[in-house]
Amino acid sequence: MVKPHLRHYQVVGRESPSEKNPEPTVYKFEVFAPNFVVAKSRFWRMMKIKNKVKATHGDVLSCKVVKDAKLVARNYLVDIAYYSQRCGYTRMVKEFRDVSKTGAVSQAYHDLASRHRARYHNIEVLCVKSIPDHEVKHLSIAQYHAPTCPSRSCSAALRQPARTAPYSSRRTRSALWWRKECVRVLLRC
Repeated sequence: MVKPHLRHYQVVGRESPSEKNPEPTVYKFEVFAPNFVVAKSRFWRMMKIKNKVKATHGDVLSCKVVKDAKLVARNYLVDIAYYSQRCGYTRMVKEFRDVSKTGAVSQAYHDLASRHRARYHNIEVLCVKSIPDHEVKHLSIAQYHAPTCPSRSCSAALRQPARTAPYSSRRTRSALWWRKECVRVLLRC
């Protein structure tokens, strides 16, 4: 799992009060961004598209980081829309397994960048929700729900080389390889 490069922000804002509209409606959006400046920018982009309110005629009331309650491995369904010059706007739903919403969205950004050449500013996260095990459709995620998830003991000793081989030609797997393999197996379950 990759350390998430994004943060989960909850941005609350509204149109500036005027004589025509003294009590404007307050809007709240959940935004995934690297910092609060980008989060506010994304908020105003959504406000302009959905509610026809520009940043020059509006106020941000609060912008705070949302933390997940428990860091437990869950299945997340991420609804994404991205723009590419070849296909125009494309909307898709992807499943990821992670310990937080932020991690799942970061995986989605990396996945779209690698498979579809989508840039960060061309991707919009529409919805992120946790789904139960029986609703998972993707096989790469469903493999973790088997009743017996295979795992290997990482404390086992390395195999010794044959004594008949000359000392200079004896080779063993490095400790670094062993650590990487153990981490890979542990993350699987």
